[in-house]
Amino acid sequence: MSGYIIPKSVNDDFTAFKKQYGDFLNGSLDALAFKTIRVPFGIYEQRESNTYMVRVKLAGGVITPKQLFELSNLSEKYANSILHVTTRGGVQLHYVKIENFLNVIEVLHKIGLTGRGGGGNTVRNITADSYAGIAKDEVFDVTPHVLALTSKMLEKKDSYSLPRKYKIAFSGGSTDRGGATFIDVGFIAKIKDGKKGFSVFVAGGMGAKSKVGHPFIDFINEEEIFLLSQAIKEVFDEKGNRKNKNAARLRFLFEELGEEEFRKLVNAKIEKLKKQNDWQIELKESAEVSPIKNGDFPHLDDEEQLWWNRYVYAQKQDGYFCAKIPLSLGDLDAQKAKKIALELEKIANGRDVIRFGTDQNIYIRNLQAKELISLYPLLKDVSPLVTKPAIIGDSVVCTGAATCQLGITVPRGAIQAIERKLIKSGLNLDELNGFKIHMSGCPNSCGKHAIADLGFFGKVLREGSNPYPAYNILVGAKIGENITRFGKKVADISAYHLPSFVAELLQLWIDVKIEYNDFSDWIDDKGEQKVLELAQKYSHIPPFEEDKNPYYDYSAKEIFSLKGRGTGECSAGMYDLIEADKKALNAALKDELNDDNLANIRLLATRMLLIARGDEARSEKEVLDAFKKHFIKTALISDTFAPLLEGKATKDVVNLANAVIKLYGTMDNSLKFAAELQKEQITPKTETKSADDIANKFRDYRGVACPMNFVKTKMDLAQMKSAEILDILLDDGAPIENVPRSVASEGHTILEQTKQKGEYWLVRIRKK
Repeated sequence: MSGYIIPKSVNDDFTAFKKQYGDFLNGSLDALAFKTIRVPFGIYEQRESNTYMVRVKLAGGVITPKQLFELSNLSEKYANSILHVTTRGGVQLHYVKIENFLNVIEVLHKIGLTGRGGGGNTVRNITADSYAGIAKDEVFDVTPHVLALTSKMLEKKDSYSLPRKYKIAFSGGSTDRGGATFIDVGFIAKIKDGKKGFSVFVAGGMGAKSKVGHPFIDFINEEEIFLLSQAIKEVFDEKGNRKNKNAARLRFLFEELGEEEFRKLVNAKIEKLKKQNDWQIELKESAEVSPIKNGDFPHLDDEEQLWWNRYVYAQKQDGYFCAKIPLSLGDLDAQKAKKIALELEKIANGRDVIRFGTDQNIYIRNLQAKELISLYPLLKDVSPLVTKPAIIGDSVVCTGAATCQLGITVPRGAIQAIERKLIKSGLNLDELNGFKIHMSGCPNSCGKHAIADLGFFGKVLREGSNPYPAYNILVGAKIGENITRFGKKVADISAYHLPSFVAELLQLWIDVKIEYNDFSDWIDDKGEQKVLELAQKYSHIPPFEEDKNPYYDYSAKEIFSLKGRGTGECSAGMYDLIEADKKALNAALKDELNDDNLANIRLLATRMLLIARGDEARSEKEVLDAFKKHFIKTALISDTFAPLLEGKATKDVVNLANAVIKLYGTMDNSLKFAAELQKEQITPKTETKSADDIANKFRDYRGVACPMNFVKTKMDLAQMKSAEILDILLDDGAPIENVPRSVASEGHTILEQTKQKGEYWLVRIRKK
């Protein structure tokens, strides 16, 4: 199977890209402008200076042995000799240098692949069930539909400048292995009156505000998949939120418009597209292998039999099998990839033999038993996980803070620590075949934590004033047409305790699994409470002075911090720290109200929101004084609470704590509270014009650490008028890496960023 077709429009876009790339190198195009050009080509900046990730589209995970071989060559020549399989069945090349962009793209296009739409606010890689075309329970093979829709979307200019990313998925049946029920637009194969078609789900998605898709259409003919996808895309393009990226996905537009209005707009677009007569797509049936009756089945030794039981699937085509190659962290060594590509090329004889899965694994398919078994020694060489239980091979993890600029934690290190713990635990891990553990380094869900049996996503917690890496725990997801639900967030846990927590929880599940249909049923019955109890058991973190180990992330050489995190990292860290104090405060409010706890409640309540005012008070006296200054004297908190800040804490601090929690509930993304916003609305504003070379305000934030420097900058901007200019001084390192990105992500313009005397930085900002 050859895959999708790269249209002329993509090659034209690449011609324009070459010129813009040259303009960037000679300084006539600034970095921010070039970013908006390279990201839609799938090129993302990594944390390390002058290193980039290039994401390659593999529609439905389809790839030929020749393409795999050439991709491996590409990785060896221009990247880090690793092919990273993504959770959308594509491939990423990491540590590509900027001087090699054109070489990489030219080779990709030569072998029939592209990164166009691999990133940014574009139509992303269209996905499908990894077993599409071979599954015994599928209604029909959706591969032709994935490839045809990909080719059609690639040629449309409006596929690359949407309010946010736009994702499409196909499933061959109601089990929804392709993820159609939790995506922007999802198609599930149906047969009606002898015709092929699909039921359709819309406005789903995973992330900070995950939503299950809404049933939208019971049946559309297969020829109409582009018509509907394009109509929805055009409504999204016209009506989507381009100002607030946190509310810009299709699911937010669907909620804003309501289903009736959304449907009305989509139907109007469909009628318009029909009149333009450019909505038809060409569906080419997949070439299937001919069934083999009574095929030879070689003898398997004990090791081979164990592997067969764990990773081999009998196809719907008699005599043919598919084997999953589990990849550690989704990484495939380029040299080993070339070996398997060459072997599969020898025996393929025109068969479709490779798919990359959305679980970050490889599937080799359409092989007879003797062909597959002959490859076993090579498969072991390609991935040592071939000899491990399936729960190890089926774990899914994003790159997190190892390379991603949005990562908070390092889930790759954490999942390896979990795997080591499980292997040594003595648990019968083969009883857990099919159990999914997914991890993400932040709420963005690149590790698909919301659809796992046991999911985790990174966050910051704090012991005293010291932050440490931690994870939210999600349990009990169900996937299937009309039954999909995401895992429920039930608790959090330090990264340090994660392996022990997972091992003990899996033992609890093994002990009772015979009584339940699946893990989610146990969670619904008694399991959720067991998870909470276990998380509580592992909730203690020793003070930093006693043990520094919990304050390091896995594989990290430095104490945990948000250093190096990209767009939005300062806000994320700030809110995490507030939430950490809020969590501790709520726990303290439930405890006995003795003298010690009352003092603790007062400290937590008065400290909780200080970071939102740019105040780093540390001692109890400093905290109480700062709270009085920022919240009592400003009338954000009633002055009737002022006496509680003097002397011994009394039971009335409970009311103070509740008042603080209530106030936090009114805070918006600009760090302002409802009372402040209301006051602003009745204060007349005058327009102020300013020249680019004159700063309206100057602040020196040298010596101020992240994220406090950002908080202070954010507060400065909040007090200024639109188009006014703020100059700030920042230290080298984390401050200059983080603050400008965070400021820009909120819509302000960075006019200048220059190093002063080789020691610190001047950043000039125009308020949006």
